Amino acid sequence: MKHLAIATAVLVGLCVSPLALAQAAKPVTPAQMSCSDFLAVDDAYKPALVYWVSGVDKLGVRESVTTVVDVATPVAMIIGECKQAPQAPFASKVRDLYKSGRIALFSHS
Repeated sequence: MKHLAIATAVLVGLCVSPLALAQAAKPVTPAQMSCSDFLAVDDAYKPALVYWVSGVDKLGVRESVTTVVDVATPVAMIIGECKQAPQAPFASKVRDLYKSGRIALFSHS
C-alpha cells in the first residue's frame, strides 16, 4: 500500500510539472515590440512584421507603390541591427533603416 501511494504521488508530480512550468505567452503588439521580441518571433512571420511596422501611413507610401519582392534582404538587415541593440524599439529600428536608405521596402513607380 505504501508503494502504491508513492507511485501515485510520483505519477501525479510528473503529470502536473509540465503544466506548472509552462509560461503564458507574453502579448506584444508589433508597434510596441523591442528588437529582442522581434528576434524571438518565428522567421516565417518576420517579413510580415517588418511590412506591418513600416505601414502605409507611416512612411509616406501611396497606393501606387508596390512592396519589394525581395524580403530576405531587408529582414536580414533588420535582424542584424536588432542583434546589435536588442533593447531598441523594433518599429523605430525599421523606420530609421528605411529613412536612411539602408533598406528598401517599397518600389516607387
